[in-house]
Amino acid sequence: MNIKDMITFFFCFIGITIASAANVPYDNERQNGLKLYQQGNYLEALDIFKSLLQKADNDPNAVCSDLVYAVSCFQSLNRLNEVDAFLEYTIANTTNWRLLKACAEQYFQIQHFGFIVAGKFERGHHRGGGRYVSSFERDRARALQLLDTALKLSQNDPDKYAVAGLHMKYAEVLMGWREQGQSWRLQYLTDLSTLPDYEEANLYYRRGYYSGEQTHAPSDEKGNPIFYSIPSSFENAASDGERWRWMLAKTMELNPMRRHEVLNYYADFLFNQFGVHTMAEYSYFFAQKSESEEKNESGPFAVEYLSDNETIARLACGIRRFNLSDDANYISIYKTIASESPKGPYAEQAMNRLAEIYENRRQYDKAVEWWQKSIDHHGERDWKRQKIEQITGNWCSFEPVMTHPAVKPASVELRFRNGKMISFSAHKIKIPELLDDVKKYLESNPRTLKWEEMDISNIGYRLVTRNETKYIAEQVASWDMDVKPRPKHFDKRITIKTPLTKAGAYLLTAKMKDGNTSRIIIWLNDTVILKKQISNNTTYYYVGDAVNGMPIQQAIIEGFGYRMEYLDPVKSFGRHHNIHVTKFAEYTDFNGQFIT
Repeated sequence: MNIKDMITFFFCFIGITIASAANVPYDNERQNGLKLYQQGNYLEALDIFKSLLQKADNDPNAVCSDLVYAVSCFQSLNRLNEVDAFLEYTIANTTNWRLLKACAEQYFQIQHFGFIVAGKFERGHHRGGGRYVSSFERDRARALQLLDTALKLSQNDPDKYAVAGLHMKYAEVLMGWREQGQSWRLQYLTDLSTLPDYEEANLYYRRGYYSGEQTHAPSDEKGNPIFYSIPSSFENAASDGERWRWMLAKTMELNPMRRHEVLNYYADFLFNQFGVHTMAEYSYFFAQKSESEEKNESGPFAVEYLSDNETIARLACGIRRFNLSDDANYISIYKTIASESPKGPYAEQAMNRLAEIYENRRQYDKAVEWWQKSIDHHGERDWKRQKIEQITGNWCSFEPVMTHPAVKPASVELRFRNGKMISFSAHKIKIPELLDDVKKYLESNPRTLKWEEMDISNIGYRLVTRNETKYIAEQVASWDMDVKPRPKHFDKRITIKTPLTKAGAYLLTAKMKDGNTSRIIIWLNDTVILKKQISNNTTYYYVGDAVNGMPIQQAIIEGFGYRMEYLDPVKSFGRHHNIHVTKFAEYTDFNGQFIT
């Protein structure tokens, strides 16, 4: 789907429809324009919608949809460079605050890139060169100017719900996607008397709007987080952050029915700024802490000991542990939404978010409590039940393991939670048979080379996922182990000492009682081979004991290699390659060496 189709789909998706009541002026013309638009006759539809926008007695609500469809027609006709002049003409010829709000929305959501050609900005793609620039900050400022004018014109409008929507839109434009790694910009006060210049597009990307760059919540000179309070009036706001708070408060005042929506929006901002998940890049510390280290309740990563009125977050100045004021406590805000209207439209979001917060804090009992509340009030969901089972269920998993020397019993690390008994079994793997099958496959010169048929290194995947049981030999060991889980559903890591001592590859299986099954491949080596390329055609090999490195004399080394010869599929009747196989066998000398 190209950008034009995406924009058109967006306008249709958001549910902007043309009023069809008999008393709406120019309804027949509007319906005709809509029909032409749906048929893809954008040029004819554009003429109708432009004409409707010039009607002084047009319906103040319906004219907003006329504007939206007109802009969509411009985009569908690939005439995006004409939209700015069209919007400014419409703005200059109206005192309808609803239409000004619609124009502001177009500036805010339109494509924010273009070219400076002969000193003039051309929005969208342009042939023939020019300076590529971003218009996002300028478009945002222009949208704020229009919303500011609309706000003044709407002061005496009796439709308080509509005016509340204007305030909410003002808040959204003030935020201007700054919550996505650019929240430091909320400390500034946007000058509504002038428009900023266009920015270099590459600089715009580097600042993180679309690059995925993560800049953390701002802090003051003392390293404390910056919160935004509600000013006494819009004019007294010292920053865009305070303006934003004022607009949110005014939205709830004008339309109390939107209170939970606004609170949820505000809490989401705080959560994304100050949640413990902002330390995700330091997850290494969470995984590596021992039980004794986790008892340090004041440690920089002791998230499990946090109370509801404090947090640990990654700020611009580094990781800080700090208290959340009542006005900025996202946990208490979510709880307010959940308690005031447990079955309300925003209560489920709040409950799910609380469960997520407590999971992030490793306070798993509380997480289960909120997942269950979400199920009780908003119905059973498979993924919610899975969240609970993931926390409370018996679970185990092997940690990645290196190869072992075949002298003493091999050991492996295992993580588990909740369960109290694990059954283990070990089966020998038929590595020679696997290697023989790979050789036979390559020697058959297959028409299409399938990598999965040659993948020796990923034998575990083949055994478990592809169920290639023919490579599993007899069971060589089995035993049970009683384990003591940690409280509060925490993971515990233990070392499993196996009875495996003979060289070879083994499939080790752990079955948690009333829980899951985990598998891992363990390699026990009695021999190692060192390889070094001497020249283009010469390779040096050394064969030694896996424990002490002593050379192994007269060891038989069998080599097998293949080379792909690419073919012209036309001349070779659709065949793309031939496989050429090379074999060799050598004995090591007195020093465990040989050269090929």
